[in-house]
Amino acid sequence: LQQREMALAAQRRRDIELMRIGAALKRMDNDDYGYCVSCDEHIATGRLKSDPAEPLCVDCEADVNR
Repeated sequence: LQQREMALAAQRRRDIELMRIGAALKRMDNDDYGYCVSCDEHIATGRLKSDPAEPLCVDCEADVNR
């Protein structure tokens, strides 16, 4: 039972990552890539290098995590 739950959790993480990547590709197609989806400001290059699918700038990410 525990192995099944772990496998389901891993699949959910993969599904979420695929959705994030798909959304980033869509933003690229729409020339919106590199801009925060919340405030429309530029996302720092270093942030995008560490996670190319990142949809939020640092400030908006901090607001979400509060």
